[in-house]
Amino acid sequence: MESEAIPSSDRRRERSRRTRRRIVEAAYQLFVERGYGVPLVEVAAAAGVSVQNLYVTFHNKQTLVQQTLQLAVLGDDRPVPPHERSWMRHLVEAPSPAKAIQVWVANTLPIYKRVAPLAGMFLAEPDLAEIWAHSELLRIEGFRQVMSLVADKGSFRPGLDVDSAADVMFVLLSPVVYQEFVGARGWDPERWSAWTADALSRLLFTL
Repeated sequence: MESEAIPSSDRRRERSRRTRRRIVEAAYQLFVERGYGVPLVEVAAAAGVSVQNLYVTFHNKQTLVQQTLQLAVLGDDRPVPPHERSWMRHLVEAPSPAKAIQVWVANTLPIYKRVAPLAGMFLAEPDLAEIWAHSELLRIEGFRQVMSLVADKGSFRPGLDVDSAADVMFVLLSPVVYQEFVGARGWDPERWSAWTADALSRLLFTL
């Protein structure tokens, strides 16, 4: 029995998706290595596409930067935010706040390994401030949703509620702080993850 042929429109979409991914991955490497000033002609060359193809796909440099950050956050092409990924089931099933925060931090680690090397570029470039601010807004909204789940597992320390606890997580469990520990101070990423989970558990909950 012959298999059904894949429609040409589906093949075109898949080729387009692969080309888009290749451009974003090339841009990520160059932005990490050289910052926002890298010419788009070099991004195109690294991705193996023409400059015209790059502009048709992304229209301008800021859109490419935004997509680069999105890929760094998500790790793939699926438009599913971190707090809606499959690891959330393990957090929901965790028997205590400390265990839930361990799951939270451990699954944030691979995200920050990708995002943290880009953070300096966003903080240094005024043209990118709006993109970073929007990403941070999404992050705090996600943190509040996750913290509301963790809150049901124990008791906050006096003076804290879901919103203020989420604020603490947002500041201390951030790509900038990760980069200070791992990039600047030379901590092993797994050491950072274990220490951060323990510190946040003690700061936020009565254990």
